[in-house]
Amino acid sequence: MFHYIYSRSLISIIASMALALAVWSIFSAHITTKRWKQGNFLLLLLTVMAILYATLLNRSEGNTGCILAPFATLAAAQTQPELYREMLMNVFLFFPLGLTLSNALPRTWRRWGRIALTALIGCALSMGIEYAQYRFSLGLAETDD
Repeated sequence: MFHYIYSRSLISIIASMALALAVWSIFSAHITTKRWKQGNFLLLLLTVMAILYATLLNRSEGNTGCILAPFATLAAAQTQPELYREMLMNVFLFFPLGLTLSNALPRTWRRWGRIALTALIGCALSMGIEYAQYRFSLGLAETDD
């Protein structure tokens, strides 16, 4: 499944993200608050499982490395345009997390508080994945991811 998504063109990935956001907005306007929150929580769990599967669980030991230079991928992408796709795919992988987590949090919290907590959790999850990839030799750990 992830190979199918990864093999799509950049335009189709961007269009898919825009379509997902539009559908998300339509659903949020037509579903009751209780069901919306429950649905978001369920999708949040599925999203976290998909992220962990794509980044840790489907990899085998042996591919190891660490790139600690910030923005090294951007510099390398000037000569290897395929790296732009890789960066976009990282965004695409975490895109549902941002949608679902901010909507699963209590509405009594301030909007910017929910957004800030969502960003912090996303960063913490990303850092945890990069650490696990480095620690268990499951992939290339990069600060850019």
